[in-house]
Amino acid sequence: MLHERRESDVADISAVDRVRVAHACEDYAGSWACNPATGGSVGSVGRYVAEGNLAKLCDRCGFKTVWAAVRGHLDAHPEILAAGRLTDAQRAERQAGRDADSAALLADAEVPFREGRWDEALALVDRAELASPGHAQFDRYREIVRSKMTDSVAAETT
Repeated sequence: MLHERRESDVADISAVDRVRVAHACEDYAGSWACNPATGGSVGSVGRYVAEGNLAKLCDRCGFKTVWAAVRGHLDAHPEILAAGRLTDAQRAERQAGRDADSAALLADAEVPFREGRWDEALALVDRAELASPGHAQFDRYREIVRSKMTDSVAAETT
């Protein structure tokens, strides 16, 4: 049955994509819940969030997987549906806060990067991505750290 949510469906989604799901739910589910087309049901709201606000994620992971993740998040946080509609300005403010948190973590990663503490720098990049997945090109940051780490190891062995 299509409405059944299986743990195996949600297990296929990465931690970063789960954050994307959480952010989409927090930003849009309350608005969808107010829409008469959904009747306020978790299943319908989840479907609209998945199809409407997470379409690219559905393309990558499959609609069924994303819908299951959205429904799981909404089941765990029913207050989101009761929160009501957010304005564009409120959503923009939330995103700006997420981006600022991400930027601060990336800035924090500079110290261990300069001091050659590669694992710590990479962990901070990972945390920055989890704060706001779309904020920066996190793979590029990781590539820079790993390149410097490789150079450092090569220099130590010569």
